[in-house]
Amino acid sequence: MSESLWLIPLFFVAISAGFFMGRRESKRRQRRRMASLSKDYVAGINFFLNEEPDKGIEALLNSLDVSEEGLETHLALGKLFRKRGEFDRAAQLHTHLLEHGDYGRPVQEEIQLELAQDYLASGIFDLAEQVLLEMLDQDCQAKDEVCEQLMGLYEQERDWVNAISMGERLLKNRANLAPVLAQFCCEQAETLRRDGDINPARRMLRRALSFDNQCVRASLAEGDLEMAESNWGAAIDAFQRVWNQDSDFFDETLERLRECFQHQEKEEDFIQMLADYSAEKPSTTRILLLSETLKERYGDKEAADFIREYMKANPSVRGLNRIIDMSLASTAEGEAREHLDMLKQVSEKLLSDKSLYKCRRCGFETPLMQWRCPSCKRWGTIKPVVKEV
Repeated sequence: MSESLWLIPLFFVAISAGFFMGRRESKRRQRRRMASLSKDYVAGINFFLNEEPDKGIEALLNSLDVSEEGLETHLALGKLFRKRGEFDRAAQLHTHLLEHGDYGRPVQEEIQLELAQDYLASGIFDLAEQVLLEMLDQDCQAKDEVCEQLMGLYEQERDWVNAISMGERLLKNRANLAPVLAQFCCEQAETLRRDGDINPARRMLRRALSFDNQCVRASLAEGDLEMAESNWGAAIDAFQRVWNQDSDFFDETLERLRECFQHQEKEEDFIQMLADYSAEKPSTTRILLLSETLKERYGDKEAADFIREYMKANPSVRGLNRIIDMSLASTAEGEAREHLDMLKQVSEKLLSDKSLYKCRRCGFETPLMQWRCPSCKRWGTIKPVVKEV
């Protein structure tokens, strides 16, 4: 029994000695590894300083540990390359990680997403698509982010069918994407219509409205399509829908609505419609068109009296310009005519300086309607400037 008791201290001494010897050997191996890493790292930096970037990236890749402990350094370096526009080096680094590292699934997906961004930034869309589709095939955990990147890729390629497909996968968690998908449908409808596929174009516009029933673009496109097919009633319904979607766009439809009513020989209905909408929300454009229609139907005096009464309550340069035109076309002569000509020049100059459309997001101004802002790249943010001059 006493001999066994003497063995217990010896047992603990042996364990302690083994622990300290192992720890010492581990530190020795770590110092050797760090010394090797430092040499490769310094060599890589020297290559970069000597403007030999290809050798530099190779040395740095060899110097950095591909384990998860060194991953943060790799990813930071890859983002630095991408930020500097060195997309091939960023892709090389991320490919190196995927080929030589042994990571858990979330980490591997993070690296794959970085690699896809490298390809997207460099415009190599086919390789980016390949990486992202492989992730979807593998039932990746980052499905939403993968679908979002694929949607952006297809948008840049103007592949609207696939862009819509990817967007639909995101709708459950990203309801705010619905108006964007409506714009994609309108883009696809334009393509179908140019190719003569009228019924598929109609269906695509209805699909746009199913995503976003407030999509003005879909209503305007549907109205134009039905006008081209001489379906005047359907065109009127589409254009009048714009009033409830966004009345700021309604004046864009007026000339087209006028033509549709004329083909149906319903000029009185057109006049009544203009009067009703103008009473609800006044607009100089609507009033001027109404005065022109009254002139054609009832003569100059009725039209002039109507617009003068409106101008008393709602003065504007455009209204003044129309009154000048009426006066010049009637009895103005001599000095009075010269004054009117001068006023017309001034009013036209004021009108020409006015921007017609403006982005609600970034303030970008343009004389032409565009459904995607060239400045902030947002869809559906450009609207007519409704403030009267």
